[in-house]
This record gives sequence, structure tokens and C-alpha cells, in this order.
Amino acid sequence: MTEQRTAASKPVKRHKKGVWEWLADTTIGNALRFAWWALVAMAISVLVEWIGMIWIWGPEHSKEMLHEEIGYLGTFSKNLITGIYPVDIGLHLVDWANIAVNFLHLRGISDWLAKGFLGSATTIAVYGIESMINTIFIFAVRSAICVSALSGFVLVALVAFIDGLVERDIRKACGGIESAMMYHHAKRLIVPSLFLTFGGYLTAPISIHPTLIFLPVMGVFAMTIYVTAKSFKKFI
Repeated sequence: MTEQRTAASKPVKRHKKGVWEWLADTTIGNALRFAWWALVAMAISVLVEWIGMIWIWGPEHSKEMLHEEIGYLGTFSKNLITGIYPVDIGLHLVDWANIAVNFLHLRGISDWLAKGFLGSATTIAVYGIESMINTIFIFAVRSAICVSALSGFVLVALVAFIDGLVERDIRKACGGIESAMMYHHAKRLIVPSLFLTFGGYLTAPISIHPTLIFLPVMGVFAMTIYVTAKSFKKFI
């Protein structure tokens, strides 16, 4: 009985990742997670658009959205950090999207279904194929905007992090109160704010100007970075 209590009271040793394991998880692991997340986001977009084409907004909705998203992409000038036009990124991603559509023969399947018996089931199937084609191109255009917006997030994060560290040093020198609760709450908001913003934008069933989405989120993201750096423990 005593031996069982002693074994139960022993702390469980956690497995520490080695350098190569951490590097593989950071590079390959994150790349696979991003690819899986992108496929899930695209599948949700296709499903929402398919349902909307059947019962809500009609068959031309995704085409109109695609034209609006292309128009938004053309309004952005050259990125001051990377020196790349978002339109150039969009053209490359659209080419890849076109290759994917041709590889899956989606246009041929849609034309074959449209020429056949036009029953309700065939119409629903045609709507599904059309929503998939247009959603793939919308996803490509929006991905180009997301890639261009990343530099803005990096810039505001860097400024907020430096400002937060300065405030931390002032608090440390003046003997300010340390709040671990504020640090942990702010730290938890960093990653979800990014994933929810990019995921929500990529899967949104309506066209919204990217500035209205990313600018407020950049402010929230910068604030979380600032509070995290500011409230980090005084002594390491």
C-alpha cells in the first residue's frame, strides 16, 4: 500500500523535445497544420456557398463575389516592406487555382451535368460544382490579400513588443506591481486573434473590404503583444 502511494506521488516526467524534433514540428508540422486548416476553410466556404446558391442568394452570387474580390485586390499599392504588389501575388495564386480546377476537371463535369437531364438533383449538383470553382478562385484572391497583410501584422507586433519591453523596464526600475494574470490572459489572445481573423476572412460568404477587417484586428493584435511584453515577469 505504501509503495503504491509512493509511486502515485512521484511527479510524472514530461517528455522534452530535442532540437531536431522541435525544428521538425516548427517547420514541417506547422506547414501540414496550415495545409489542413486551409483545406477545412475551403471546404466550409464551398458548403456555405452551395447552400446559399440553392436557398438564399441564387447562382450568380459567387461570381459577383469573385469580381468584387479582384477589384479589392487591384486597389492596393506596392507593399512598402516586401516591395511586392498584392496583384502579382494574386496572379500566381490564381494560376495555381486554375491548375487545380483543370486537374480536377471541374469545368468539364459542370458542362456535362448541365447538358444532361435538368432535374432538381442535377441542378443542385451543378450549383455545387460552380460554387467549388468560384470558391477556389475567391480563396486564391483572398489568400493573396492575407499574405500581403502579414507584413502589417509583423510590423505592428514589432513596434508593440519594443514598446512593451520599454514599459516593462520602467516598471522593473520603479518597483511596479507584477500581474501574472494579465500576462497569461493577453498571451492567450495572440494566436486565436490571428487564426479567427484569417479563417473568418477566407470563409466569409460575403465580400468585405479587407481594410475593414484587418485594420481593427491589427490594433487588437498590437495591444495583446504590448500587454504581454509589458506584464512579463520582472525577473527572469
